[in-house]
Amino acid sequence: MKTIDIPDDDLKRLQRRFGPDVRQMGAWNSDGVFGYSSVSLGAIEAAADGACQAGLPEAVSSLRNAREPVAALLALVETFGPELIARIKAAHSASSLASFSGRPAVSANPATARAATAA
Repeated sequence: MKTIDIPDDDLKRLQRRFGPDVRQMGAWNSDGVFGYSSVSLGAIEAAADGACQAGLPEAVSSLRNAREPVAALLALVETFGPELIARIKAAHSASSLASFSGRPAVSANPATARAATAA
């Protein structure tokens, strides 16, 4: 699965604007010096499915071939804000839970994902 690696400096900037949920959009990685979050393109695409935000599905589909995927993802987050962040977080959590438990992933809808993880 293709991922987009967001450097810690960019995460800090997004966190100041949108809160700590931006750090839950993907898996945290560090090489001991630099840290980054790997956000799955699958989680981003799942987040766009069923979203009621005009232009989001088209913007997400352009990520796959973006020359600068980090800049493109940052622009998406800046444009679509907290709802997109919550949906990516839910999709990432659902896929992480499914990988861990062997159960199929649940919806990227935050309410559905919370209900499924509580079960």
